[in-house]
Amino acid sequence: MTERKGNLIRKKYNEYLVSTLAMSTSIYLAAIVDSIMVGNILGVNALSAVSLTSPIVYAKNIVFSIFVYGGNTLAATYCGKRDSQSANKTFTFSIIFGIITSALLMAMGIFLAKPTVSWLSQDGPLYKDVYDYLIPLWVSGPLLVFSNGIAAYVRTDGMKKLASALPIVSNIINLFLDYVFMKVFHWGIAGAGWATVAGYALGSLLLIPYFMSEQRTVHFVKIGFSDLKILAELLKTGLASALIHICNFIRTAAVNSVILSAVGVVGMQIAAICLAGLNVALIFIQGSANTIMPICGALYGERDNKGLKYALRFALIASEVMCFIVLILFELFPLQLGRMFGKIPVETVSELKTAIRIFSVCIPFYGISYLIRAFYQSTKQRFAASVFTIVEGAAIIVPMIYIFSLIDIRLIWLSFGLSELTAIVLTVIIMQIIAKRKGLSSFLMLDNMNEKNVLDMTISNTTENAVEISKRIFDFCINSGIEKKTATVLSVTAEELASNAAKFAYTQTGDIDICTRINENDLILRFRDSGIPFNPLEYKDDSGKDVIGLDVVRKLTPNITYNRVLGFNVTVVTVRQGNAKDDINN
Repeated sequence: MTERKGNLIRKKYNEYLVSTLAMSTSIYLAAIVDSIMVGNILGVNALSAVSLTSPIVYAKNIVFSIFVYGGNTLAATYCGKRDSQSANKTFTFSIIFGIITSALLMAMGIFLAKPTVSWLSQDGPLYKDVYDYLIPLWVSGPLLVFSNGIAAYVRTDGMKKLASALPIVSNIINLFLDYVFMKVFHWGIAGAGWATVAGYALGSLLLIPYFMSEQRTVHFVKIGFSDLKILAELLKTGLASALIHICNFIRTAAVNSVILSAVGVVGMQIAAICLAGLNVALIFIQGSANTIMPICGALYGERDNKGLKYALRFALIASEVMCFIVLILFELFPLQLGRMFGKIPVETVSELKTAIRIFSVCIPFYGISYLIRAFYQSTKQRFAASVFTIVEGAAIIVPMIYIFSLIDIRLIWLSFGLSELTAIVLTVIIMQIIAKRKGLSSFLMLDNMNEKNVLDMTISNTTENAVEISKRIFDFCINSGIEKKTATVLSVTAEELASNAAKFAYTQTGDIDICTRINENDLILRFRDSGIPFNPLEYKDDSGKDVIGLDVVRKLTPNITYNRVLGFNVTVVTVRQGNAKDDINN
């Protein structure tokens, strides 16, 4: 028995990381292969043209984030409240208005295609390639909202295999048609764009089983003017996610403009290769960030600040180890990386090697940035997440890359890493100042808890430890001024819960986290283990009778709850001070 360890959190993080990395690999690997195919079939100029259209991708994602992410989050909230009518209306607004808005944006984009291309390409040699790719890029917008938008609702309905299959199948179709349209039909860069459109369209056929399923929790319904308040709430909810893409729109437009102006087409070729290579690192960076969010969300709901810090620490270590491995590979083999994405002109080789080595310094800082934002989002620190998004997304890199381009071209590639580092440091300083004003201890913005009033322990699942933890909790309560009657109730409860968790929840050796927290009016006892599902409120032995010890616990502490969260058994007991049972033997 020791002070609180992070073993349970670490094992859960590692368990989730494997599956999350598989999902992020399927997403980013498709983008990497797509870039390789474009670069090798059509050349690095075509890859540069694709990179120049990235602001348009983010413009589409603004609409997607507002209506799909906002709608999905709000609909889940209504479902949690058992308000199916409002959930259905939210779903209807989300998909229908999302498609309509995206279609209007598409029409405007096609109508303004020529001035848009002139702005993106600065009327340079890449004008035609950008124009050819831009039209199908706009057309894919409404399809993206329909296919991936409904896939988000498929996921929240618990149909994980179908939700995962949709983007994977769409990407496979996209990659196959990339080859057919570009290599066989010789459609050029436009073929890559139309392959994406076809991928979304054909992949959407997988949604047919969902629309026919009786397990659906949301459906299309009629909506009227009186329901516009739901639309307003949807827009408000989605704006938080959209802020990331708004900043990325500003960021990519400004960065591409500076690079094209300062270095020309060669600069965009190098930038396109660097950013395509960054997708390799983003497999691990995004995977680590997505892993931490549900874990931190659950721990935040339990007010487990120590667990939150453990989770963030494990995520940082794992993410940075993976990032440094990718960084080392980029530093050792920059030319090999560049040649993956197409034939490199001889006169560009030396400059490309230098640029990749300088640019790759940003990878570890991206790893930290993604985790900070994920931590703030999962702990409901919306203001902190927004501050970091603005600072990291555009406020630092845009002026920095412009100033650096006037001093030395090589500094352009350094600005990616230096801007990320500056954003991290600046955000920490800003949030530390705000935390101090609010009386909080750190920039993580977590509630202060008096450690003197908390006993946080980790024990192995043995009956001997159950007896020992009972004594420790009793002594802790007495030393903290808790009356003996209440301390006895809490210690007996702890012993029974620990003993029965050791007997029934685990089939082998495992850890149990036990936290005792003394509040002003009550005492909280929280048990967490990663064993098989074991509900002490309902458990009966093989004869159908309640286990005696657990029956005592239920009588002693009527305020006891059980939940199965993230594969953990979580039991929480609340005892009001001075309100314990008089006779613990009854």
